[in-house]
Amino acid sequence: MPESRAPTRRALLRVAALTPLAGAATGCGVSTVLGERPTVRVAVSWSAGELAAFRSVLAGLNHLPGFGPMTYDVTPVPFGDDIGTAPAARGAGRLDLVMLPLPGELRRHLDTLAPIPTDLWPGSPTRSAGSAGSAGSPGPADRYAPVWRSLLFAADPRASGPHAERPRPYALPFKMSNKSAVWYDRDLFRRLHLRPPSTWAQWLRLNQTLRSAGIRPLALGVADGWSLTDFFENVLLGTSPSTYERLAGDPAHRPALWGSAPVRTSLRRLADLWGPAGTLAGGVTGSLVRQFPESVLEVFAYRRAAMVVVADYAEPYVRRFTAGERASVGVFRFPRMSPGVPAPLVAGGDVMVLTRPAGPEAVDLLRRLAHPLAPRPWIASTGGFIAADHDTPLTSYSPQSAALANELRTGAFHFDLSDQLGAVGSREGMWRALKDFLADVAPEPDGGAGRTVEAAIGRFVTRMRLAEERERASAGNGTGTGDGNDGGTGGDGPGSPSRDTGVVTGGG
Repeated sequence: MPESRAPTRRALLRVAALTPLAGAATGCGVSTVLGERPTVRVAVSWSAGELAAFRSVLAGLNHLPGFGPMTYDVTPVPFGDDIGTAPAARGAGRLDLVMLPLPGELRRHLDTLAPIPTDLWPGSPTRSAGSAGSAGSPGPADRYAPVWRSLLFAADPRASGPHAERPRPYALPFKMSNKSAVWYDRDLFRRLHLRPPSTWAQWLRLNQTLRSAGIRPLALGVADGWSLTDFFENVLLGTSPSTYERLAGDPAHRPALWGSAPVRTSLRRLADLWGPAGTLAGGVTGSLVRQFPESVLEVFAYRRAAMVVVADYAEPYVRRFTAGERASVGVFRFPRMSPGVPAPLVAGGDVMVLTRPAGPEAVDLLRRLAHPLAPRPWIASTGGFIAADHDTPLTSYSPQSAALANELRTGAFHFDLSDQLGAVGSREGMWRALKDFLADVAPEPDGGAGRTVEAAIGRFVTRMRLAEERERASAGNGTGTGDGNDGGTGGDGPGSPSRDTGVVTGGG
């Protein structure tokens, strides 16, 4: 990039933090001057840019087909990483609706939740006039991927009688994220006559070609620990889907599984990708202190790396720093790891839950948010949003996001593993273990420890087993937090301020 076009890092991040988004000034939850209107309080993990985008969604709910004017106000309440505590809030702090980013943990909140109206779910025999999909949209049979039902249906813990065990819906999907996306500098690839890899072996050869040309292949934002968990999850899912599924659903055997052959193979593969000198922009030292938004800038603003592995919520940053150069933006799916095993597809998701007791205004808001056209303001103004509803038109998305959304509609995806592990998948668990693994396998010239791969794997396994022991001890003492690592998109990414589209930290 010519020097005249290379603003300082601090200036770029300040622009990212301050640039207003469409709809950001459109507030909800403003009290009326004449008379009292009910207020629906919505807990969210988002802040700044993402919160502004959600406000633009709320502002458009009065104009959805099939609905009349809203007779209540809406107040979003940002919870950040503490979103998991929102369903249990009571008294003056009680929330009416919660955007829960950890769908795998829904069942631990059932005592505080109200069931969702059944007519909103696919396959329901009844649908009300104002429900999503009733105003000219296709039928409900395929609105959500089938896997959602297994996560979001449960028996009412307070019910009794012959139908007490009948599963009922306790959440509706709202937002998804495609965590198997690799963003790349298309201009650079064209200049060097390179193609996106479709297999792991091709990716390793591509990286060698880039290093030989003096180009760092990858940018990592390791200060956001979830960036490494997403990387590991894709490699493990592509190596052994059955091991991935067992880790997600078999707590009793997890300590042994962390030392299993598929996990060790996945770590060796990560070492092959991360370990060679000259691979990471800024080396390990720079990667460990770099946050997710800055890793995107390394590729599309500073041009110091060729690729970055980040979910679709990278799009707002990509949009800002490739204005007028959209043709330079490319996205490819995480490559296939092994013959006979499909390319991995990891997803996160935010779901909408109603707290008990659910008032009519909260139910009405849920219905509006469940409409397939509800998220279009977010998609159009900011990007970085994939609707869980298959009836949301693909034409609403940018070309890159449309491709990522279509993968989730047509492919067999697995939910983010770390989101399903509670505290084991978070800061003192998988986040820390993978940060240490990266530092262990990287060479000393890049700021790493230069340890052998097998020694680094042994340290990872030990750390994960210690995390399992801590979680069991906490659960036994009744102090388990069920803490998830990403408050943001559900598996959809982090709820920390660094992920959101308006707040970035760092100096320089």
